[in-house]
Amino acid sequence: MPLMKNKHLFWIGLLLYCLITPLSAQSDDGEVVLFNQIVTGRIDNLAPYQTYFFEALRCDFISIKVTTTQGDLDPIISVMNSDGSLVAYQDDANGGEDNHLRALAIPNTGQYTLIISRFGYDLGTTAGNYELLIERIGNGSGFGCALRYGDTVFQVIDNQQPEVFYSFRARLGDLINVTMRRRSGNLDPYIRLIDSNNQILTENDDVPGTDTAVASLEAFFIPADGTYYIQATRYGFIAGQSTGNFSLSITEAENSGIGNSALGAIPIEYNTTIEGEITNNQLVRYYRFSGRENDIITIAMSRLDGNLDTYISLTSATLDELANNDDLSNETQNSRITDFRIPATGTYYLVATRYQGATGTTTGKYRLQLQSQGNAFESVASDVRRILYGVSLTGNIDDITREVWYTFYGEVGDVISLTMDRVEGNLDPYIELYAEDRQSILAADDDSGGGANNARVDRFTLGYTGIYYIRATRYFGDDNPNTSGSFVLVLAQRFDT
Repeated sequence: MPLMKNKHLFWIGLLLYCLITPLSAQSDDGEVVLFNQIVTGRIDNLAPYQTYFFEALRCDFISIKVTTTQGDLDPIISVMNSDGSLVAYQDDANGGEDNHLRALAIPNTGQYTLIISRFGYDLGTTAGNYELLIERIGNGSGFGCALRYGDTVFQVIDNQQPEVFYSFRARLGDLINVTMRRRSGNLDPYIRLIDSNNQILTENDDVPGTDTAVASLEAFFIPADGTYYIQATRYGFIAGQSTGNFSLSITEAENSGIGNSALGAIPIEYNTTIEGEITNNQLVRYYRFSGRENDIITIAMSRLDGNLDTYISLTSATLDELANNDDLSNETQNSRITDFRIPATGTYYLVATRYQGATGTTTGKYRLQLQSQGNAFESVASDVRRILYGVSLTGNIDDITREVWYTFYGEVGDVISLTMDRVEGNLDPYIELYAEDRQSILAADDDSGGGANNARVDRFTLGYTGIYYIRATRYFGDDNPNTSGSFVLVLAQRFDT
């Protein structure tokens, strides 16, 4: 005989429910369900109930709908919090094949357990397939409610309630807008953003041109994953005098998200590989690394799928472009910046995109590699002085210090001039340019620098990219063996013909 829905059997079912819920609340066998995701299942004698989990925030209003798609299933909805306590129970009460919990107010942020069962549970006789849909249909505006991006809440500030707090979850790289707008009264809105350590990150009183009616935080960068708090109050806080209704909204700003802007650039270390994707909606990805002066790096961006025509750019901390590459050759769509020397210690960005950027049409996944070849001067002895193009250095030659060594980094094709001019004494300067092995002399001069006491190597073209050495000494000969004195050494890059 079919089980009838009378009061006695209802309490039997509820008792059975109470017996199984502690086990169900602690089970790891349930399926995690996202909002607006349709899930299918079946209830029958072998499986009189199914367990699901969902995440919700305090003050969320959610809808849970179970629709029987096959059979005579009479579904029941039960919701429990993380400790197994019953939060909601819904029976259609009329033997129908659909069950709809229309507006469940979530009491606390956390994971909830949802059990879909049939009337009578193990003793029930109905069976069938069903569809489950969980939707977030709104949120509350009360003190301490949790918000999501896109939410707007309405509340009042007065002498009994001079401030209201809201919380929200955010991820590193999110860019957020928070706007508090007066809706009535003479309220002078004031907002603060506070992290989970109770540190004030930013605050705002008036947006220019709003006549104290609006307080706003624009494109604020979230520094770390976590929970954050908005303090909605008035100018003067508790001691303030203004009152009135307000609306408060929180939204994501343009280019929000890790990697979508320089502010939210993805950290990358030397000798690591990262994969990403360029789409028509995501044209650019930003990466950030720390470089040491004279580090030699190679950056490679290679296509993994699709028809992506890669384009890689290296920029300074102020986003000034230092180098870029589109194609390794006319026959490839991969990009590479080879053996770039970091000009100064600091932060640098890699900008991964596609050829022609916004007007381009290619898309696909890519692999990005940042390789270090070490520091250009790591093999240079500590007593060798470094010199840059356009720099002059002073030195002294005598019987104790008969030579001074210098080193610089040059690129193939650079045209340079070296001058060594006497400043005082009777020094007869002599200068030599050496290759990286510090053995091979590439150029030398005794007295071509004007007069008999200055040396000059003029317009020498470098034959490779790398380290060069300069030896500053004195001419030594039978007619002038022991000159000494101070000098000025100048290394210049020439751009004239």
